[in-house]
Amino acid sequence: MSLFMVKSILAVFFILAALIAVICMLSLMGKAERKVSAQLLRKMHRVAGFVFTALLLLTSYFCLKYWAMVGDQISTRAVLHGVLSLALIIVFILKISIVQYYKQFLRFVPIMGMIVFVLSFMVFSTSAGFFFLRILATEHESPEISEPPQTLHQGNAEKGAALFKSKCLSCHYADKEENKHGPGLKNILKKERLPFSKRPANVENIKKQLKTPFLAMPSFVSLSQQEIADLIAYLKTL
Repeated sequence: MSLFMVKSILAVFFILAALIAVICMLSLMGKAERKVSAQLLRKMHRVAGFVFTALLLLTSYFCLKYWAMVGDQISTRAVLHGVLSLALIIVFILKISIVQYYKQFLRFVPIMGMIVFVLSFMVFSTSAGFFFLRILATEHESPEISEPPQTLHQGNAEKGAALFKSKCLSCHYADKEENKHGPGLKNILKKERLPFSKRPANVENIKKQLKTPFLAMPSFVSLSQQEIADLIAYLKTL
């Protein structure tokens, strides 16, 4: 199972914990007659809060690991996800600090709880939500369609190897097929299908994956046509 799938599954439980916590909070503060005792609601809110905190720390670790892995190739969506995550962490820490140490500001806690939930939903949507939508979109995509051929460039496998080392090696093995953070690329152009997208394993679909990648792989739109040709020439040697 890939790093992104593990992180996305954890994110589902993360948003569920946030939802349970906010429902418990609204039930406690609402004037409507409760079907569950206040004591049980407080206990559920506390447990959901602990689960939320643990999953927030765990998914943050995966995010930081991914950022370190891709370096300056991070996408705009990932930057937005990071900014929202940082805002969530700051508001959440302020909320906990008020509850524990600054009780004179307790009247602000419910509002901050709602802000934490909204930010949590936005963080989930820009990461795991996007990941699952891409999977669904690919299931309805015709795998036989690839982009029309572009101007041919003579690739240099030696230059492609250097490019692979600087851009790809942190996520992909070149000498084996098992997953690293992304799939191993040994024999990649000798396969029938690409590992994740399931598109035909041909040069045009490799180019498409580099420019408009499937799932969580960063886009390499900055690569020139010659650099792509060099990289593909190297992939042919694997």
